[in-house]
Amino acid sequence: PNPTYQKGELQESKCRDAWAAILFYAQLIAVCCVCGILGVPAVRRNVGAGNDAVVVEGRTDYTGLIYVTLIAAASSFALSTISLTLMTTCPKFLIQLSLLFSLLLSLLITATSFYYQQYIAGAFGILFFLLSCCYACCVWRRIAFAAANLNTGLTAVKRNGGVFVTSVWITVVSFGYLVVWMVAMVGVYDATAAAAAGGGNVEGNNVQPSWGYLFLLLLSLFWTQQVFQNTIHVIVAGVVSTWWFAPDEASSCCSVAIKDSFIRATTSSFGSICFGSLLVAIIQTLRSMVESARHDSSNDGCAAFVLCLVDCLLQCLQGILEYFNKFAYIYVGMYGYSYLEAGKNVMT
Repeated sequence: PNPTYQKGELQESKCRDAWAAILFYAQLIAVCCVCGILGVPAVRRNVGAGNDAVVVEGRTDYTGLIYVTLIAAASSFALSTISLTLMTTCPKFLIQLSLLFSLLLSLLITATSFYYQQYIAGAFGILFFLLSCCYACCVWRRIAFAAANLNTGLTAVKRNGGVFVTSVWITVVSFGYLVVWMVAMVGVYDATAAAAAGGGNVEGNNVQPSWGYLFLLLLSLFWTQQVFQNTIHVIVAGVVSTWWFAPDEASSCCSVAIKDSFIRATTSSFGSICFGSLLVAIIQTLRSMVESARHDSSNDGCAAFVLCLVDCLLQCLQGILEYFNKFAYIYVGMYGYSYLEAGKNVMT
């Protein structure tokens, strides 16, 4: 028998997963407090402390870090604009180019392995190259269909130009939070160094906050960035679905669909966004700490092997959850489901 699929239904407007939204706002307030109490004074003391040295009179100069952050933000924004422009002009060519690039990359890795006489790695490179060739041959005829789907989605977004403005605005807010978080991190590091110096526990410049502080700071960073990213995802899903089912409501730069989708994503569905984002952020934080532990030179071979396995497991879990969230948030944006209800609809 043919499988039956249950169509999603529009949910009543009410706050869902409110506990996650409350917890998210609480950690935002906490980071802002740390930034104001510890971070700002630390930056004022340390920025510009020296032009040629990283550490001057026991204080760290963070000027270079600030410049790198600003350059990275400007570069990422420029690259995003360029990639979006290319997708709107030649989607089919980009899909073909990505497949050919993966083939070329695997072939280059194989050649490099044999050049450095790493024959086992070269053999695996040949295997992956052949598998990539088989995959490219199988999906090449479907590129036109994938390009048509991509072009349809881009058409919906172009018809509602306000989505671009909303996405850019959220991205700017996200960068502003990143600056606040970095200042808070500087404050925590500075306070830790001052406490270690007062207790006579300083060994050179190797002073780091405790694992507990690092876990909370990294969790806040990853969680907030995930929330901003998924908020854009939910808004776009709501706008595109409205354009598909009711084109008259989503066919202008400042259409009703953009306003309604933005309001839903930032109010009634915001808790659902925070819920799913928290799960991914926890895994990202654990992965970051495991990777930091892996680079610790004091680890023996057995500990390094176990950490490598844990990192691999966490990476797999993160990939699965991010793939799952991608579709769950479409249900959240289209119908207003809670996170768990959206997940059930994805599975069924």
